Amino acid sequence: MIRHLRRFVSHLTGKKKYLFFVILLLICIVALSLGIYSQFFYKYSDTDPLMIGINIGAKKTAEEYAFLESNFNELFTNSLKVNSEEINVDKLEDEEELVYTVYNLVNQDETYYNVDAQIPTINIDSETTRKINAEIKNEYYNKANSIMRQTQGNTIYKVSYAGFVNSDYLSLVIKSILKEEGKSEKVSIKTYTYSMANQRLVTLEDLIELKGTTNEIVQKSINDEIKTAYENAQIIASEYGQLYKRDLTNEMYKIESSNVYFLTDDGYVYIVYPYGNEDYTNEMDIVIF
Repeated sequence: MIRHLRRFVSHLTGKKKYLFFVILLLICIVALSLGIYSQFFYKYSDTDPLMIGINIGAKKTAEEYAFLESNFNELFTNSLKVNSEEINVDKLEDEEELVYTVYNLVNQDETYYNVDAQIPTINIDSETTRKINAEIKNEYYNKANSIMRQTQGNTIYKVSYAGFVNSDYLSLVIKSILKEEGKSEKVSIKTYTYSMANQRLVTLEDLIELKGTTNEIVQKSINDEIKTAYENAQIIASEYGQLYKRDLTNEMYKIESSNVYFLTDDGYVYIVYPYGNEDYTNEMDIVIF
């Protein structure tokens, strides 16, 4: 290779020789500049080293994934995090972000209720997002208003959310906490992951493909996580009483049945099993890859 390069340069004469070295110098300067920018200034240099705007997340140790799981509730800041150079969509409200708080319901009655509901909307004009927004309003806005009209019992209701944009994908995660008098706390999680280019909801299989892994690998991670959670719950129950009992044979743990998942701006896919979606419990299991 070096010999051929020397032979090529030896055949260059006059202006061609000087032009070759100028071009070579410029290439070196550009490469060095990109390297410095990637190393010190580019936020996602560890997970998007080629800076092509597609962030798929860096590999982490088991301890690092466990840390992300333990900090799951810290994601809900009622704001949007964006990792995308170009976003080409038709907004419903030009001055607002792609996800924003459309209803801020904060009200308290010392006798009957305490409501703190930050209810989001997706600020994209498409048939799919209009259906999503209608569903969000029907579930959370209507629930908050019904609680604020009640005149018996005492209810605490809180809603918060997190939004993420990663390249073409927008994920919205909504958490609700319901505590009704005489009942256990109920924590529910609902997610939407939307392809802005294709104007459709994204499947978990789509995200698995995006991450460059396989259904088999992810399914094993799910099985291992649920089994560990089941065993830990058994140990705790023997000391402090029965916790939420997981059914390891339940079809809900199959990839094709898992319907609560999202992609973060820094490239991690969360699969969540929030048992409060169906029962009065705040128990949930989380798989991250």
